[in-house]
Amino acid sequence: MASGSSCGQAASLSVSQPKVLARFLLSIAAVVLVAAALSAAAMAGPYKVKELQAISGPSPFAAGCPGALGDEEKVAGDEIEPAITVNPANPRNIIATWQQDLGAAARSDLVASSLDGGKTWVRTTIPGLTICTGGTADVASDPWVSAGGDGTVYFVGAAGFLSADPPPVGFLASRSSDGGRTWASQATVAAPDARNDKETVTASPTRPGHAYAVWGNWDHLLNFPLTSFLEFSRTTDGGASWKPAVAVDQVEPAAADISGEVLVLPNGTLTTVFSRIVVNLDDFSLSGELYATRSLDDGQTWLPPVQIVSQPIQTFLDPETGQQLPNQDSTIHSAAVAPDGTVYVAWDRDSSATSGAIDIAESSDGGISWSGPSTLPGVTAFAFEPAIAVDAHGTVGVTWYDNRNDIRGDTPRTTDVWFAHSDNGGTAWTQTHIAGPFDFRTAPFGRLGEYQGLASLRGRGFAAIFTQAAPQAKDGPTDIFFARIAPG
Repeated sequence: MASGSSCGQAASLSVSQPKVLARFLLSIAAVVLVAAALSAAAMAGPYKVKELQAISGPSPFAAGCPGALGDEEKVAGDEIEPAITVNPANPRNIIATWQQDLGAAARSDLVASSLDGGKTWVRTTIPGLTICTGGTADVASDPWVSAGGDGTVYFVGAAGFLSADPPPVGFLASRSSDGGRTWASQATVAAPDARNDKETVTASPTRPGHAYAVWGNWDHLLNFPLTSFLEFSRTTDGGASWKPAVAVDQVEPAAADISGEVLVLPNGTLTTVFSRIVVNLDDFSLSGELYATRSLDDGQTWLPPVQIVSQPIQTFLDPETGQQLPNQDSTIHSAAVAPDGTVYVAWDRDSSATSGAIDIAESSDGGISWSGPSTLPGVTAFAFEPAIAVDAHGTVGVTWYDNRNDIRGDTPRTTDVWFAHSDNGGTAWTQTHIAGPFDFRTAPFGRLGEYQGLASLRGRGFAAIFTQAAPQAKDGPTDIFFARIAPG
């Protein structure tokens, strides 16, 4: 019986084995298919432009600003240098800003806001920023916006007075609690000072009422030995007031800190990425350096900076017109932090009037150490003004201009806007054409601004803001364009 029973069990196992194996193989196949689907979702596929429109519109100051010094040189409808933010409290709320009516600087900075993900926009002014908007300053410049986790939107811009040369420049802030539709009376971040330059503002994603501003303070007349500071201020009451400035960095007498950007890491640490120009006193050649410094106490004190990169600064001229080209080197850069705390910095590095690159460096420890820079693949023409952002899934996005489609000897300097994304931390990149072509030579003063903007959207995708000249611009020699970029 025992022997028979054993044989029966063996026979039973033998008969059922193919079915078990089949189920096992089907289970493996299912796991493989799920993994493949998750991998495909993670890769997110090619990105496309889902929305593209000019949002600047006609100038609200077409009649000028009587009483403002230098107003006669302003070009109505010339807009440059946009920045953009997405409201974490309402991801369909997007806010952008730019310089309006350019001359030596702008008549004022404008703000546009969307409550429907960028489909429609409403434009408004910042009260008291310049004479155009009820203030006392002659000109405005360097606008920046950032939205906090509590939904408060912060604006900071430069307000200049042309009665002196170099003009004293102060930094004024305003805040909005309704998504950028209306703005509070301005508050002073930094009093007018001819040394002030290039401020940015960053709202805290986790601490209600907290935002951080940083700027360069250096001698624009270049009187040696130079004295230069990178300065920082913060608000803890939602922008109603700003703390006295503290020095983030002070450099040696032959250098100047120019611009910076504060990043808030997931653990609350503040990391400021900033640029420095160093003068070689032997031949007066220039080097551009990038640094990162951290604060563990909400910006009250700062640790010694760590160098990211040092590269030569070069000026290039349009070979057909002799006009200076708009490469920023590392002097003006773009920085972003990923959900896992990885910090990315992008800048342009051109080698001639027709060739160049976009460089990217990254830090996996919040700015303590850095790897790279690596060069964005597929960019070999003259390239400039990258903007970088990281979405909630860790996808890195970069926009930039380049002249790969320009034909030497023809009338226009053909310029296009490009986007690249990486789903694996910058190991591999995929490019997408965003906008253009336009003729850079039609931009007044040869300027599109020193920076453009990029912000991540909820889920997957990015909100881009940038300047284009004719023939894309319709309401003046340049217009500000918004693009929503997403997979599929």
